[in-house]
Amino acid sequence: MAERLLKEMSGNNDDSAAYRLASAAVKLGVGDPEEAYLTYCDLSSQFPAMEDDDSGAGSALLQTGKALANMQRGMWTEAVEDLQRALNVAQNDPDVLVNLCCCMTHLGKKEEFQQYYAKLEQAAPTNSYVVKTQGMKSIFARFQTSIKA
Repeated sequence: MAERLLKEMSGNNDDSAAYRLASAAVKLGVGDPEEAYLTYCDLSSQFPAMEDDDSGAGSALLQTGKALANMQRGMWTEAVEDLQRALNVAQNDPDVLVNLCCCMTHLGKKEEFQQYYAKLEQAAPTNSYVVKTQGMKSIFARFQTSIKA
């Protein structure tokens, strides 16, 4: 459906930032992370997080998009770098923190995972990732209690 809607949008404003952002999101959704990454990179350089910033680091949303593309490509270290840049712009953004937790899990960095997870718990205690992981703790506790009974 997203591909169809994107196709309907094409031709009108193919160069607009909104169209390119939608296109990158669709590319992620259909499994073309290479093209999505290139689009996010291009948008990041065109729309820096701060005026007169030539670093190529875009907003937290754009950096998170780049990170997601890198995650789909299995490039976890590069994804962490993108997410670190996003974290510098938006220190308590739940999406950034959740994705950092994911990367740390894949990289086997338990201490860093705990650090980002603790920050996520503080910043967004009702985030679905936090709620579900805390729910798993109670399930295991109930299971352990049932075994002892």
